[in-house]
Amino acid sequence: MTAQAMAAEYINVRNIRIWVAHGGEGQPLLYLPGAAPEFDDPALSLISQDFHVYRPHHPGFGRSDEDPAVDSVVDLAFRYLDLLDALGLDRVHVAGLSLGGWIAAQIAVLAPERVAKLVLVCPAGLRPPVPVPDMFTMDVVELAMLVHHEPQVRKEAVANMCDLAGDTERFTRYLRSRAATAHLGWNPYLHDPKLAGRLHRVRSEVLLVWGAHDQLLPPECALAWQQALPRSRVELIEEAGHRPQAEQPAAFAALMRDFLT
Repeated sequence: MTAQAMAAEYINVRNIRIWVAHGGEGQPLLYLPGAAPEFDDPALSLISQDFHVYRPHHPGFGRSDEDPAVDSVVDLAFRYLDLLDALGLDRVHVAGLSLGGWIAAQIAVLAPERVAKLVLVCPAGLRPPVPVPDMFTMDVVELAMLVHHEPQVRKEAVANMCDLAGDTERFTRYLRSRAATAHLGWNPYLHDPKLAGRLHRVRSEVLLVWGAHDQLLPPECALAWQQALPRSRVELIEEAGHRPQAEQPAAFAALMRDFLT
């Protein structure tokens, strides 16, 4: 099958405009990006060959409106349930990457009947069992170096971040997303102490995908998720860091397709 073109539009969700890219053939898949939703996702065109993908910018991030009602990831999860209502989608597959993984897990806790299958990719949300670096103390180049492992992808990401400051519109959106991430995940750092005790509510099968060389949230973090989600399984993607969807898109898309179908 060939890749499907993605359209983009604003969806009005209880008077908040959420920017959503969507397209593809097949079952609906809510695909929640990380803290920088405007970064390229090479796996997206591959995934859209098998699913109708909805990839939003979180409220307060990227191109979406600010949402004064959002003070936590739980608030974001409720807002995404409202988005599913606005789209007329009752039950969907949900995939979340990094911060998006935290949001996806929280959606499955709040409304387990609406999640067919759940994919969590290097997710934040649980307290890491090992020491991790503080992303909020890093400049944009340091962070690009940290989250990528594959040399060519890392080189391109660093070059992109070096050019970012020269593009006022993109840089403003990036800083806005970074501030929103800090608002949600500064303290406690990138986790919710209550989430682990609530994950028993998740009814769906769960796939945990990790870059084997993730330095931001190392693969050891998967152990905490497996303990809380007994029906989950872990797949490591070699030659990838915190963004396996960008570093090994074919392997990443294949895992998604095999699990969701």
